Amino acid sequence: MSDVINKVSYLKGLAEGMNISDKSDEGKLIAKLIDVLSDAADEIDALWAKNDELEMRLEELDEEMYAAEMDIDAIYDDIEGDFDYDDDYDGYDDGEGDFDEFLDSLDDDDDLFEITCPECGEDVVVDFEMLDEEGNIVCPNCHRDIELEFDMDDEDE
Repeated sequence: MSDVINKVSYLKGLAEGMNISDKSDEGKLIAKLIDVLSDAADEIDALWAKNDELEMRLEELDEEMYAAEMDIDAIYDDIEGDFDYDDDYDGYDDGEGDFDEFLDSLDDDDDLFEITCPECGEDVVVDFEMLDEEGNIVCPNCHRDIELEFDMDDEDE
């Protein structure tokens, strides 16, 4: 029970102890004021309970978010050759060689290759799974279709 409810209960008891009659105009006014205060105290108590529930859920979400961040950090720590990703989503930042280190860290059996987009000129890493039926891909930088032609020396590839 909240402090406000206790105070309203005290006022109600005080009014009853003073023998304030609800027959007089002043008594009716005081009784109605105490009723309104009692309703307001109940609403405040309900809001505080809801606030406590929301705070508890927010703490749970914060803990879950922290755990997810730790998982993501662990995944990135396991990747060989740290690399940076541009915040502008225009490809990997190869200004300091991070992109090249990333490419060097890939296994030879990965189906990744690097192309330069003819529209925007940015380097794009392509996975064979990203290709459509015609062997084309959408540039992640400028979102234009890139037509690819393959010269396969080995029929197994």
